[in-house]
Amino acid sequence: MKETGKRNTPSAIQNKCFMLIQSGRYIIQNKGEKADIKFLLREIPPIKLNNPTVTAFIQENNPGQFTDYYYMIQALKKGESFDEARDGISFSTQFPVRPLNHNDYTKLKEILSGNNTLLHQIYLKKLKFLFQNNGCPKEIADLRPSIESHVVDSPLKQEILSLYEQYAPLREGMPAPLSSLQDANGILYTFNDFKGKVIVADIWATWCCSCIEKMPKFIQLQNEFRNQKDILFISISIDQKNARNKWLKALEENKMTGLLNLISYPTENSHFETDYHVIGVPRYFIIDKEGKIVTVFAPGPGKEMKELIQNILK
Repeated sequence: MKETGKRNTPSAIQNKCFMLIQSGRYIIQNKGEKADIKFLLREIPPIKLNNPTVTAFIQENNPGQFTDYYYMIQALKKGESFDEARDGISFSTQFPVRPLNHNDYTKLKEILSGNNTLLHQIYLKKLKFLFQNNGCPKEIADLRPSIESHVVDSPLKQEILSLYEQYAPLREGMPAPLSSLQDANGILYTFNDFKGKVIVADIWATWCCSCIEKMPKFIQLQNEFRNQKDILFISISIDQKNARNKWLKALEENKMTGLLNLISYPTENSHFETDYHVIGVPRYFIIDKEGKIVTVFAPGPGKEMKELIQNILK
């Protein structure tokens, strides 16, 4: 590598690409924990993703994986931790899910404002998943001009631009849609009925094992704020109407009677799952005292959610 790296020939660039992809695999396999990785990072030469030789190489060598390694190594070289540097965009069973961070958003911005059409298509597909799981936070919204001006028109591009329109009403600061909800006694509610309180909502279903597993943590978080009069913890089930009895039974079995428990109640003009694009559960919402969205893609019950609530209540 030292001999060929001095020449910017296609052969030398291909060697750099091979070194990067093998180094990335080694770092991932060892979860960034091997002591020799810091020495390896010093030897990995710089590569430009838009170089034609690099583009040709990644077309034949798993372009998504190559790009993930490229940006991970860039971040590691800057001193980021392994967990911060590794890809957080794609779902993987190899590592726990983490929130998107500045490295992920930088990757998306650079790729979608570049001229590599192959990577455009790969990351537009990933954006579909991000919308479903993160909505349209400011960092995702900021990508739209790059997509409009740099990405070649295609059905996939139009689908992504359509998702921007669909998720726009769920951005921070927008009025929370007033979907119809019903309690165990048949009384109907909307979020408008809780104005003056910060609403923390756990969206779940009786058939969702992960939802039920996390419910005790949500109840515990409610107990930590029990002396706060201006906050309301609620659960919202997306079970179908014909599963109402199953829902009522689950409230008892899972010791949820201390919460305000509601169930989606679709009407001609209102459908909770559609209004909030609920693709999967559990999901967590936080609505402010004025009935405006703080986030409808909040972190699960734990330290991060607690800190978010505390900042809203200040």
